[in-house]
Amino acid sequence: MAGPDKKRILLVEDDPTISDLVAYNLRRAGYEVLQEHNGRAGLETALTRSVDLVLMDLMLPGLDGMTATREIVRRKPSLPVIMLTARSERETMLEGFGLGADDYITKPFDMDVVLARVQARLRRAPAGIAVTSAAEPAAPGAAAGGTSPGGASPGASTLGTGGLTLDRDAHTASGALGEVDLNPKEYDLLELLLSRPGRLFPREEIVERVWHQHYSPASRSLDVHVRRLRAKLEQIGAGVDLQTVRGVGYRLTPAKE
Repeated sequence: MAGPDKKRILLVEDDPTISDLVAYNLRRAGYEVLQEHNGRAGLETALTRSVDLVLMDLMLPGLDGMTATREIVRRKPSLPVIMLTARSERETMLEGFGLGADDYITKPFDMDVVLARVQARLRRAPAGIAVTSAAEPAAPGAAAGGTSPGGASPGASTLGTGGLTLDRDAHTASGALGEVDLNPKEYDLLELLLSRPGRLFPREEIVERVWHQHYSPASRSLDVHVRRLRAKLEQIGAGVDLQTVRGVGYRLTPAKE
């Protein structure tokens, strides 16, 4: 029987040999594993069962993995999804990230890599618990828990600057025009930027702190997530500028009047 702290992973893979191999290694690493072999069953399990992470193959019978991932992200935006596929084209990866997937592993894959990616994704602190970025010293004069340029105090349930408020419990961002749900990577990225409004975060630091990976100049996943997050902030009238400093990184500042 799984202990209370044991993470549960949903593995959706139609090849029984690959599915059993991955499930075996995940269980050896201490995870509880649910296995499904087609897209519709995987989607239903993801939406109705309590799971901490989904490993989703893209080429599935019945309902393809892209469609299943899109619906999971729409219905459970805080549930992380890692895609497994033999397709390694750049366009496919960008499409998956555009749907809200958190990571992408191509076949044939090294099980050590799969386990490392799973561990990194699950390492993120639970919603409402202060993470490393929020524990940094606040800028002088910052009000604890407020929406000043210094962010918020560690453990605060919200972060904010300008007209933007990030709800750590609900994983939503709100502004003058409404509220929007954030998928796990969008949430992590925005929380990091809001931890020190106005500070320029280098690309290398963002990737290491949000993706828990070493930065690769060839990867475009950070740019895709920034572009999607910027669109959501504009949609809700957040009153902030997510600025790109070409070749260096990103920073979030209150919009100038």
